[in-house]
Amino acid sequence: MNIYLKKFIEEKFRKPGKALDLGAGDFFDVACLKQLGWKCEGVDIKTGVDLEKYFLSEKHPFDLVFSNYVIHKLNDKEQFIKTVFDNLKKDSWFFIHTFDKKDKNSKSALTADHLRKILSRQGFKNIKTGVFSYYDNEEGHKHWHKILEATGKK
Repeated sequence: MNIYLKKFIEEKFRKPGKALDLGAGDFFDVACLKQLGWKCEGVDIKTGVDLEKYFLSEKHPFDLVFSNYVIHKLNDKEQFIKTVFDNLKKDSWFFIHTFDKKDKNSKSALTADHLRKILSRQGFKNIKTGVFSYYDNEEGHKHWHKILEATGKK
């Protein structure tokens, strides 16, 4: 499980809730959350959900909506953030990890300021953004990334 997501959940939630993973990929984070007692849905192009388009889950609203390394790939970042917002309960949390514009291994055009502006326009509050370095130790990778993290509340 994304160690930063796990730490975020431990800080913000006293008990398991209901979560949505936008861009679930191999569904690893979904499986990990389910083991922790969460009710969790994951969507991805593999499940027939094109995140370039607005998506509202039949199971909404959620206590947590998260997305790892998806938004930088999308053309319409504003629509994606609307998807995040509309799937959340009032006073619930989002968590986003993506590649920062300064990441030499990514073609991302996102900066913390740009993402913060999109999130603010949508109506999120308690927005926190930050960029940190992370060494990708996976087979065939072995390089550093500049990770952009954004969290906040509806």
